[in-house]
Amino acid sequence: MTPSTPEEQGPSTPKKGKTKDVIPFGELELATLALKAADAWDASPLPALLWCSKAELRTAAVAFRASIGAADVADDDVSPAGARLAELDKMIDSSLKFVRNYLLEEHGSKSKAKAYYDTFGLMPDGKLPAARPARVASLTKLIVALRPSGYNDGKYGTAFWKPILTEYTPLATTNSDGRSSSSTETGTKNAQETPLRKMLRALRQHIKTNFPETFAAQWRGFGYLKESY
Repeated sequence: MTPSTPEEQGPSTPKKGKTKDVIPFGELELATLALKAADAWDASPLPALLWCSKAELRTAAVAFRASIGAADVADDDVSPAGARLAELDKMIDSSLKFVRNYLLEEHGSKSKAKAYYDTFGLMPDGKLPAARPARVASLTKLIVALRPSGYNDGKYGTAFWKPILTEYTPLATTNSDGRSSSSTETGTKNAQETPLRKMLRALRQHIKTNFPETFAAQWRGFGYLKESY
């Protein structure tokens, strides 16, 4: 039996994982391509697409580049507050055992001591809530309960907890606002990315259709430095 030729066998199936996007994956690389393509399209006789004008691509490219920077700044703003809050949370969690010991010593048994946990802002497991706004409220409750108690003047009385609450409260607010801002900026950036990629893919095909003999050189001039990424 004569072996069949590659042409007779039909087209080979691409190996899994070998498909490459024609647009760069990285956000900064994408923004760089978009701005370069917008400049080249403005200078080119290549007409607008029916659904995307030259001005629309430029607007999308500029907005996406700005949103990358805004999202990065928002993330950076969160980090210092978040790091300090993590330190304070660790200090709080490790020090609560002394408050529980005060209650145990005064009331004689763990079950009797637990009856006072809520008064001191503690949950049934003897800890504070994990959510930071709730933790602020519980710390406030703890300090109020400590003041009239017989162990307020101890090492872990009001003088220990009040400075923690004073520092913790604004940091928790800053971190919450920062996370909200970061989430908003990231959401804006992500919403802009998909239509921008669609524009750049369409423009690349538009170039190939209008410059059938020289499209590879045109691609490079528009910023598509590789035929595929």
